[in-house]
Amino acid sequence: MKTIDATKGSLTKQIFIYTIPLVLSTILQSLFDIADKAVLGNMAGTTAVASIAATTTVSSLIISGAVGLATGTAIVLARFVGQKNEERIRKTIDTSLITSVSIGLLVAVIGFILTPIFLTVTKCPDECFNGALYYMRIVISAAPATLLYNYGSAILRTLGDSQRPLIYIAIAGVIKVTLNIILCIVLPQKVIAVAVATIVANIISASLVLFRLSHLDDNIKVKINQMHFDFSSFVCILRFGIPASISNLVLPLGNIQITTAINSYGPNAMAGQAAALSVENFSYAFSGGFASAAMTFMGQNIGAKNIDRVRKTFWLCIFYNTLITGSLGVLTYLSGEFWLGIIVGAASTEAIRYGMMRLFYVILFVFIHAISAILVSSMKAFGYPMLASITNIAFNLGFRVLWMQFIYPINPKFSTIMLCYTVAWTLNLLFYMLFVSIVYRRYVKKGICKDI
Repeated sequence: MKTIDATKGSLTKQIFIYTIPLVLSTILQSLFDIADKAVLGNMAGTTAVASIAATTTVSSLIISGAVGLATGTAIVLARFVGQKNEERIRKTIDTSLITSVSIGLLVAVIGFILTPIFLTVTKCPDECFNGALYYMRIVISAAPATLLYNYGSAILRTLGDSQRPLIYIAIAGVIKVTLNIILCIVLPQKVIAVAVATIVANIISASLVLFRLSHLDDNIKVKINQMHFDFSSFVCILRFGIPASISNLVLPLGNIQITTAINSYGPNAMAGQAAALSVENFSYAFSGGFASAAMTFMGQNIGAKNIDRVRKTFWLCIFYNTLITGSLGVLTYLSGEFWLGIIVGAASTEAIRYGMMRLFYVILFVFIHAISAILVSSMKAFGYPMLASITNIAFNLGFRVLWMQFIYPINPKFSTIMLCYTVAWTLNLLFYMLFVSIVYRRYVKKGICKDI
């Protein structure tokens, strides 16, 4: 296993060594997600797939805000890693893990109670409602394990180890797919079978991450019976994590009206949308991988006061992310019908038609998302995550609400809904460029950024 020190060595080589496991992790998750839907689609039909699709916005709304605090951990930890401050590293790790489980318990309770309300608000079709309710309540009950994995893997990545999370995802994913097939054969309720397999996989991946954290170097390893909650570390995590949480919450909030409109087109549109999203995740894998590399490498070098490596990391990540993600987006669209057919079944022509419509408006423009991802990570690394949150509130929430209120009624078509994503991405990018240009120039010329 290669643990990377972002403050030394060839940047291009290290960025790819760090990023490739992250990309493979996301691709594996996407493949396992496709396998889940394919098993469900072939054994239970389009309605079962639509039932799970109906929970996407709900689960994002309930879980994403809590997961966002893990970004605060990554920002704070990267600075201390660059400074070689072992005491602050250990305190940040302990505090983050305790926070993850505590918030996870809260999320599980709130999610279990509010799920029926959210499904009603998003107008989940009657034929999908019960399946969606069972699935969401079962999955949300494992929120402590889900958050523990997300926070723990963020810690490992920030420490320079992006390889072990890949292995853990592979192990948990294989178990999940195997259980899906077995439980779907055994249990009459296929959606419940998939939900049970999901929480088992989440618990396994969380356990593996915790095991690794307890075997780090002596000075920073997690000792479960000696874990200590440090209030000052918690405040730092909140300071940089809350803006990221806001950004994560804004997206599903902005998508509530979109989801409601998509649901009104029926199970075929819901299944096609869910299948297209699974296919898109291959491109998002690269975008997210390079974005994580940008935040980790820039954060460590900011901590080490190495301005030149910060500058080089920024431009290298933008170049590679735009080139690779954009090219993959085009290839994904050209092969889209094949992938969608695997997920929803080749005979589901109507679902495939809706899925291809989404791919046209989203995946062909994923290079915009790739550039924005690096810009957002840069703002976080410099210590200004709130700038990204402000832009997200304006365009991923405000603009999408206005679009669905005023533009969509003028031309109430599925394509109009999808176009909203493209326009919102473009407007987001323009403002990200403005904010980053100010922060970046200030740092490169004067060496000034926000202190932890």
